[in-house]
Amino acid sequence: MKKLLLLIAFSVTLQGFSQELPDASPRSIVKQRVGLTDIELNYSRPSVKGREIFGGLIPFGKHWRLGANKNSTISFSTDAHFGRENIPAGTYSITAIVNEENWTVILNSKNDMWGIDDGYNPREDVARFTTPVETRTSDAESLYMGIEDLTQNGANLVISWDKSIVRIPITLKTIQMAQNNILDALNEKPEDFKIKRTASRFYMQNDLELNSALELMNEVIENNPESWYNNYLYAQLMAKMGDPKSAKDAAKKAMVLGRKDAKEKGEKFYYQDDIKSFIKNL
Repeated sequence: MKKLLLLIAFSVTLQGFSQELPDASPRSIVKQRVGLTDIELNYSRPSVKGREIFGGLIPFGKHWRLGANKNSTISFSTDAHFGRENIPAGTYSITAIVNEENWTVILNSKNDMWGIDDGYNPREDVARFTTPVETRTSDAESLYMGIEDLTQNGANLVISWDKSIVRIPITLKTIQMAQNNILDALNEKPEDFKIKRTASRFYMQNDLELNSALELMNEVIENNPESWYNNYLYAQLMAKMGDPKSAKDAAKKAMVLGRKDAKEKGEKFYYQDDIKSFIKNL
């Protein structure tokens, strides 16, 4: 009886200790904003551990879960193009058919599987993209997925493991979304000159609707003609629209106003070198 009580006490003591142990394929979460879109990857990272991976552990032609344990997922906060396919905002499982010279990367609307055999249905695929395999300059011991080569309008999903690496282009409607946001803001606050200035600058920097940019900038200048920053933006817009004389005049005015403003504040005018360079290059 005494031994039985000791065994029970020992068992209860063991249950009180944490049983957390390291995962052989640790989970990784990657979050990246691209333009106006948030992209998230959630996947497990198996390691090579001296094994032959592609053509060995993962036979060529095999539909692979692209990771370990629960299926890997990719999420988009806005609509996007994955490869050549337009996909709605949402979370998708991401898997791959691995071949020696190319991979076919697949997004599927079922995102709660445990491997391929747990409810995968090709009729629920939302995108498939076949991309060539590149050879890495150095081996990747653990599976890696990341969002790289960022631009305002897209990025590449990069997947690499062992000696192989593939890239899948993701393109986004950033400019269209930004233009819609501008119109919404202007409609909501039509007398807000900061919004008008921001809108004009965005149009100018992206070579969009320059006449609209000029119309907005004229309103901004009329509201506050003594702002050095307003005049410098106007100068840049004039240069882009092919009017170097007006650009130079506005830039010179910006310089005078900027120096005056800085002197009144007991500061140095830190933009004078930029404006000098701008005038010189007209």
